[in-house]
Amino acid sequence: MPSPAGHSETVAFVIPYFDDGLVWRRECLRLTLASLERQTDPDWHAYLVDDASPAAGTEEFLAGLAASVVGSVTVLRAPRNGGAGQARNLAIEAAHRDGHALLAYLDADDLAHPRRVAAVRALFADRPELDFAYSDIEFIDENGRPWDPDWLLPGLRMLDEQQRLPKLRGRERWIEQAVERDNIAIPSAMNLRTALALRVPFPAAPFCEDVATLFRYLGSGAAIDHVPGIPTGYRVPKEGGSASRKQSGGVDAFNRMRCANEREGLEEAIATAVARGAADERTGRAVLCRYLIRIGRTVTADGSPELGRSQLRQARELDPGTFAEHATAAERGAVEVAQAGEATR
Repeated sequence: MPSPAGHSETVAFVIPYFDDGLVWRRECLRLTLASLERQTDPDWHAYLVDDASPAAGTEEFLAGLAASVVGSVTVLRAPRNGGAGQARNLAIEAAHRDGHALLAYLDADDLAHPRRVAAVRALFADRPELDFAYSDIEFIDENGRPWDPDWLLPGLRMLDEQQRLPKLRGRERWIEQAVERDNIAIPSAMNLRTALALRVPFPAAPFCEDVATLFRYLGSGAAIDHVPGIPTGYRVPKEGGSASRKQSGGVDAFNRMRCANEREGLEEAIATAVARGAADERTGRAVLCRYLIRIGRTVTADGSPELGRSQLRQARELDPGTFAEHATAAERGAVEVAQAGEATR
């Protein structure tokens, strides 16, 4: 997809924003945009998308904030509240129309590393075959202070531990990503070519659309690499908990949507890989089984043990051999106990 001359290496930041009237949201957004002002490379443009926020004065606030930023910011407004993924799609389309060939996703409460633009531009310029690049993340609290890893919740500790796995590089790395790693799917750590984002838009799902989309990016055969030295400040409040979990109706409701939305994205990625000859149906079934084992562990650690067991049961029913190979003895036993209990009812 051709871009106007002079814009091919500009990094377009994609920032969805939802304002429900809580003061801290606006303050976090100010800090997010301030992290763009500190970029060592000024060749960036930000697309700030209001996801049809209900709070009074949001339009005026965003317009004033954009005008005050030292840098180039375009404010867009979604016609309806469709979630962060749909808001990102609006920004992606606008970035393409404006000729920006590179994207950097950034949530409205996270912080970009000062060298993010410079590092991303350099990597993609050096690697014309590259489609997608991810960075590490650093957990920060509501005050911007680093978290002690020992104090992170189990699900977040898993993300932190995954960052120490060997980095994913090259094509056809979708299997490792699906069965081993959630940390790559943090939107604020994603950088990619606009062409890939246009080809694989975010689904109309309000939660966990990021993981589902990453599955589809990599399942399409996209080339991936890691950008070292530019960790994103990923904000996790110590007080108040996850906004996504509150908006979805609590931990169990969020995790149920998570399992459904992520699985749908992975099944699409598997179908794409099979259709282009990168995998056969047997491999796809094994990948889905191993993903179900992984997500079962994740939601169990996140406080939804019954849902976790249901994912394990589905994994065994889907591919008994792969389940026996990759589930732990405790997980195999838990499924057997649960099924025995169901049989006696």
